[in-house]
Amino acid sequence: MTVRNCGKPRRVTRNDVAELAGVSPAVVSYVINSSKFVSEEKTRAVREAIEELQYRPNMQARGLRINRSMQIAFVCDNLRNDWLEDAEKLLFEKGYYVSHCYSRDGEEFIQMLIARQFDGVFMMSNRFSTAQLNEIAEAGIPIVLYKTRNYGKLNPNIVTLVPDLVDGVIKSVNYLAMKGHERIALIPPLRYKTTGLSDDGFRVRAYMDAMKKNGLSLKEELICTHTESMETICGDVFNMLANSDKDARPTALITGNDYIAVHLIQYIKKLGLRVPDDVAVMGVDNTYLATVVTPQLTTMDFSKEEFSEKLASIMLNLLAGKVPPDEYLKVSIVVRESA
Repeated sequence: MTVRNCGKPRRVTRNDVAELAGVSPAVVSYVINSSKFVSEEKTRAVREAIEELQYRPNMQARGLRINRSMQIAFVCDNLRNDWLEDAEKLLFEKGYYVSHCYSRDGEEFIQMLIARQFDGVFMMSNRFSTAQLNEIAEAGIPIVLYKTRNYGKLNPNIVTLVPDLVDGVIKSVNYLAMKGHERIALIPPLRYKTTGLSDDGFRVRAYMDAMKKNGLSLKEELICTHTESMETICGDVFNMLANSDKDARPTALITGNDYIAVHLIQYIKKLGLRVPDDVAVMGVDNTYLATVVTPQLTTMDFSKEEFSEKLASIMLNLLAGKVPPDEYLKVSIVVRESA
């Protein structure tokens, strides 16, 4: 809302709210920021004045006063993670605006994150090295990391929040083995760097351990190592399925996420094969994509509500100078038609 001064409109200010509520401007700030105790009577008067004047705090000015931008970046390899909306809402309620950023290669992107002075970053990307993540944290920007691989020594201001992917891979292999599959391929997420069976990453190690415990043989060619793009992933899957040795072809694929799984279901259909009759496919995350594809996707699930609550809580703690412990959420398998 605007008020008029000599016929010219101007923005409603904190002083306008204070005058209407009959309190000082400082009391208005205390109520808005919940920073100090204010009596119930004065709090009610301030809130009624805010509603009547439709007052909106100037977040940019507030950020300058407290040396914060009041902005948080969600950096993702794809922007189809609709389940992050709840975390965004929780942070918004605390006065933070979330910017969704599609990840990009190179130091220039890292410098952009630092130069934009985001207060914090939620990193859900496989693009960046340990050194690059540490560079962001060392610039004073804490990170909540959706950790999908081994990174080595990370800055203390980088806290992990992720579903228990190790348990998810193990449960996926166990389920497929129970259903009679012996040749199970592992398709990591986009830009997940792996050398195959020689990799010491926790996702590949979990796959190998689960295969061995189920008495299944390991095949180097059943791990996708070209994850630069969906095209390169499809190329690896084609080579697996078009193997001249029929007994070497996979009968099931464990993918890195629902996005890849849905793409591969469509690609397998183009090859003239049937899902799950010829090839079973399993995803990760249980996003909306799992139920809009045909056949519907069998996938790994975790509590999105719990994830959002923990993401907001960890981020706010980091911004307050506290370093909470890493969090790994429990996972389960949602059985549908694709496997």
